[in-house]
Amino acid sequence: MARNGIWNLIKELDQVAATTVYNGPKRAAEKIVRDLQTRGPAWSGSFSNSWQIASPTGIQGGTGAPGKPQPIYTPALSGQQVVRSFLTKNKIVFTISNFSPYADVATDMEPGFFIDPGTKPIKPIEKIGERQKGIRGLLTGTGGNRRTAPMDWFSIYLRAGAIDKAIEIAMRRR
Repeated sequence: MARNGIWNLIKELDQVAATTVYNGPKRAAEKIVRDLQTRGPAWSGSFSNSWQIASPTGIQGGTGAPGKPQPIYTPALSGQQVVRSFLTKNKIVFTISNFSPYADVATDMEPGFFIDPGTKPIKPIEKIGERQKGIRGLLTGTGGNRRTAPMDWFSIYLRAGAIDKAIEIAMRRR
């Protein structure tokens, strides 16, 4: 009886270690990518499908292909694997990035030209102002300019607490 109790305790500790040290941050990274895919621009879907997560298990990510955003999942680890990874690499880090060639423009980190591809977007559009010189953000009046994400959507997500909320929700889940 005592022996079964010890093995059950070891299994539970293994699960708690994996959840606390690795699987909680893993879920947070996956949730953040889903949020970014939902909030960001999506005309063809290529940008939305270019997010990736680098983790101790490697890089998991989208294909960059057009279409509806596909969620990204990173492999789960056991407590023993987490401890082994921690002991050999000294830290467990998740890095989210986007490999799209126009990621800086799509996240409003730098100005860029928008060329209408002549196709219907996969996300609803809103019509706003007239674009000056074809650069996103330089708008006047109430013309027919179209966008699928608000200006500075990425900075707002990072600074307004939405990313913190995503992390908190994911870390609380077991």
